[in-house]
Amino acid sequence: MTELFRNFTAPRFYDGQRWRGLRIGLLGGSFNPPHAGHLHIAQLAQVKFGLDFIWWIVTPQNPLKSTKHMRPFEERFNNVEKMLQGFPRQMPSVLEAELGTTYTYETIAGLKTYFPHTDFLWICGMDNAHIFHHWDKWQDIIEMVPVSFIARPPANYLVKACPLRMMHNIPHHHNTAGRQTDLKTRGIYWLKGNKMLDISSTKMRKK
Repeated sequence: MTELFRNFTAPRFYDGQRWRGLRIGLLGGSFNPPHAGHLHIAQLAQVKFGLDFIWWIVTPQNPLKSTKHMRPFEERFNNVEKMLQGFPRQMPSVLEAELGTTYTYETIAGLKTYFPHTDFLWICGMDNAHIFHHWDKWQDIIEMVPVSFIARPPANYLVKACPLRMMHNIPHHHNTAGRQTDLKTRGIYWLKGNKMLDISSTKMRKK
């Protein structure tokens, strides 16, 4: 099975059957630039949830971020591709660009249409938990796919009062996941890794 996975190429809309029955993590972002912190949470999610692949959804433009210091899409995608060399289960993707979507809700809806028999998990760094309620149709996102927030400094206190923690109608799972986690049902997973990386794209651009 491992050798089969090594032969997989990046997902395209016409090959949904190839991904049937697989567990896929979705890591979306501008990746301006990509860094070891992104790779860390992607690998942690892959291990904790027993994911077959992580698709890195490189967004043409995050609607919540300024375009002032945003590098061109092609440059950011190429940087992700270079960083993931040697990690065959971590795949850079142009799916959002091909979908022509702007918001995560639209992207997930499109992916579920083209890959109806694939189980998805949306992956975020823990800092996104505090702004997730600003995302377009964020409650609908939680209804569509399970979402995991993975801690990086600052970790625990960052989300104590965020709106997500107050949503008692959604199952919350703290600090544990498990390879057999059912990705067909909604839920929010709060994950904290043993190794923490205090890295951000903003800090790297300032350097």
